[in-house]
Amino acid sequence: MPITPTTTDTIEVGYIDDVDGYVKHVSVADANEYAKSNSDTAFIFVDGSGKTRYLSIDQVNALTPNDLRRPESCDSSPKPISSPTINIFGGSGVGAEGNPIVDTNGNIIAVDIVNGGFGYTRPPTIQVIDPATDAGTGLNGSSFVGSGAVIKAEVKNGSVDKAIVVDGGQGYQPPAGGRSLQDLTDQDLQTLRVLDTIPQYPALLRLSEVRIQNPGINYSPEDELTITPNNSTILKPTLGPFGKVKSVKVVKGGTFTDLPDISLPSTTGVNASFTPVFEVIRDPLVAQVAASPADVVQVFDLVGLNVTGYVDGKRYYGNVYYDSGVKYAGVEKTGGRSVRVYDTRKDSIPQ
Repeated sequence: MPITPTTTDTIEVGYIDDVDGYVKHVSVADANEYAKSNSDTAFIFVDGSGKTRYLSIDQVNALTPNDLRRPESCDSSPKPISSPTINIFGGSGVGAEGNPIVDTNGNIIAVDIVNGGFGYTRPPTIQVIDPATDAGTGLNGSSFVGSGAVIKAEVKNGSVDKAIVVDGGQGYQPPAGGRSLQDLTDQDLQTLRVLDTIPQYPALLRLSEVRIQNPGINYSPEDELTITPNNSTILKPTLGPFGKVKSVKVVKGGTFTDLPDISLPSTTGVNASFTPVFEVIRDPLVAQVAASPADVVQVFDLVGLNVTGYVDGKRYYGNVYYDSGVKYAGVEKTGGRSVRVYDTRKDSIPQ
């Protein structure tokens, strides 16, 4: 069967319309027609590598068939230690991106959804890719070549709202932030140099939900749900018929840097299992919530966070809200201390 050559006629983009939502499969000609009355539209284009790009109409007109071609990569040689990446595809949407958060044991414990994307009518597939194939190059001689992670997406209003880690897998490379340089081998130091080239940002993981994987059976109201380490967390389970766990309320959510173990010890009940779900809090709000620096995790920034401002001379990547025209960190005003976000680094530095 002959292969149809790639031409400019095969280039398609999308856009977000106030009435129709996410409009897909728009030709370059139709995009120009739409831009005549919507000149500030950011058109959505997925290139040959699967990367979502947001383009002006001039950039759309500059697209060529080369932008649709998949980059050739036949390199099958062993790859050095590296960070895992998240690939979100399917669900009839586009643009969702996230950074995996790896604990010191090599488990993926959360995903920071940086961009929820557009147009999802059903949960997309989340794939974890570990480019490292050269085992034995991790710190202290460890073998960080990850596998086994299972992550499910949840969609709200057409965007990926959450990524639930059903199974954190094993062997993924965590960031090296906070490690002591004492007793490290030359190989360890080389690994640190490689990891330091990958952008990172600090975050706090606060337990926000406990999902029930298996409700079990025959549990008693006297049975107490335990989480190890506890980290000041208080959980309250509710039982349904036949002693099955119906729900778990997070009365108080602690902060975690490693995957906790949640169990329901019982003399009668069996088989209940649970999945912790974390809220990802980015710097600088981390400083307000963290009890100590040991509560903070480092996250590989693999998708490139958008800088929304500066706080105390540092870049801020989180949400912002406005009060009387002034920009602050967070989603909305609360009773605590407000953290002002400045447009320039210079303005954010205390005089």
